[in-house]
Amino acid sequence: MSLTEAIGDLHAALDIGAKRMPDLLGESTAILDKAVERRSLGADVTIVALAGSTGAGKSSLLNALVGRQIARTSAIRPTTSEALAVTNTQAADVLDWLEIHERHEADLTAAGGMVLIDLPDIDSTEFVHRETAKKLTSLVDVVVWVLDPQKYADAVVHEDYLSNLAEHAATTIVVLNQADRLDDETLTNVVSDAERLMREDGLEVDVIPTSAVTGRGLVKLWERLDRIVEDKSAADERLAADIRTAGRNMVGGIHTRGGKKPGQATDPDFTPVAAALAKAGGADVVADAAAGSYTKRARAASGWPVTRWLAQRKIDPLKRLRLDGDRAQVTGTSEYVSPALATAAQGRVRDYVDESTAHMPREWARDVQSEMGERAERFLTGIDRVVTGVDVEAKRRPAWWFVFNLLQWLALIVAIVGGVWLLLLIFADTLKLQLGEPPAWGIFPAPTIMLVGGLLLGWLLAAIGRALAGAGANRTRERVRRRLATAIGDEARAELLTPLEEERATYARFFDLLGSLARAAS
Repeated sequence: MSLTEAIGDLHAALDIGAKRMPDLLGESTAILDKAVERRSLGADVTIVALAGSTGAGKSSLLNALVGRQIARTSAIRPTTSEALAVTNTQAADVLDWLEIHERHEADLTAAGGMVLIDLPDIDSTEFVHRETAKKLTSLVDVVVWVLDPQKYADAVVHEDYLSNLAEHAATTIVVLNQADRLDDETLTNVVSDAERLMREDGLEVDVIPTSAVTGRGLVKLWERLDRIVEDKSAADERLAADIRTAGRNMVGGIHTRGGKKPGQATDPDFTPVAAALAKAGGADVVADAAAGSYTKRARAASGWPVTRWLAQRKIDPLKRLRLDGDRAQVTGTSEYVSPALATAAQGRVRDYVDESTAHMPREWARDVQSEMGERAERFLTGIDRVVTGVDVEAKRRPAWWFVFNLLQWLALIVAIVGGVWLLLLIFADTLKLQLGEPPAWGIFPAPTIMLVGGLLLGWLLAAIGRALAGAGANRTRERVRRRLATAIGDEARAELLTPLEEERATYARFFDLLGSLARAAS
């Protein structure tokens, strides 16, 4: 991956991380700022700094490298209180960026533009000196670590600096200064031990013995610096190493906080959650009301016309829920739903979110769980708008209702005609009516057959109508329940599942971005 692409990925990762895990970013934001600023300065000038502990001889080594007295040396510590720079080219913009005020010029190298910096001691007793050294070692392109033969294993150097430079071998040089103080055998052993410590720090570099007094190792050191300056890639190498380190540290921070690879995420089934939300939203209550409404209206349509008014006296269950109209409105469903169902649904959502975010770092998962809990509460509060948008068949009138209603009225009319006929026959003499013998079927006269038959047909139609109404009510209940479950489930997926999946995708993207930083190259 090119450095430009790596900087873009780092920027994208920081945008994500700043929202969910700001404490994970560490120095990554500073690295991004540095990358933008350093690249704007160009690669024509290579920035090299001499860093080390008190008494390591950085200033003496700089004077020896330059070939004349520039840095002040003294037995009094600390000697270097402020960073000073030596340049062989116009580098005011670079030095302004580094905020170095003491500036000198010298013929450092013919390989290209170079800034050579003498830093304050990294273990200075003065806090401001330590902070200056820390800041500049993070900004320069190449660091020459100057070790003292007596303190080359110093914890400050290794734990605070070198152990974090596993990716920086190309831009790190280590010298064992004041080599003239050791005999050859001791020097060989010390160099070997110093290189062992470097390897333990994860830094694969050779240790160059140097001496500002005898000039030992200066030619070898200059050869290394000349190659780096001539190559003009040290700035990009350092930035790429910084980005790789940032990515590695952030991935390590994710694992420390309980995070796992996105590939280890589980994908629980959302169906039980949707079902619980549907119950809490009153799907069963509304479905039962739709069935009750169907039964009431079916009996009113197919029952005996004389007694239909009894059925009509009962309140329509859908009307009780305010679902009998065409216009969407706030329903009364919540009044008939047990609060325990809402609690159970929220528990289902919580369990689902916990399982879905189990692979995320703890603080990220907690944030998502809190947000999803609030979303679930808002969803249940506003579930009426979903219910009112579902067809609960409040206006449905099956064709058989019309047929039964017609037959009931015909049977009633036949029974009334038969009854009136019989009354006229009974009171014919009293009323002085001349009525002939009515037709008969066997021993049953037609009026009797009409009266009894009409009544029996009405009763039979009512009985059959009740049976059909019961079956139709059951089918209505299931249809309405399915519609509600589907509508509430779809809305739950849009309002709850989709944001959760987006959050999981964001985490996967964040993890992938951090992984890509490990491939940053100059």
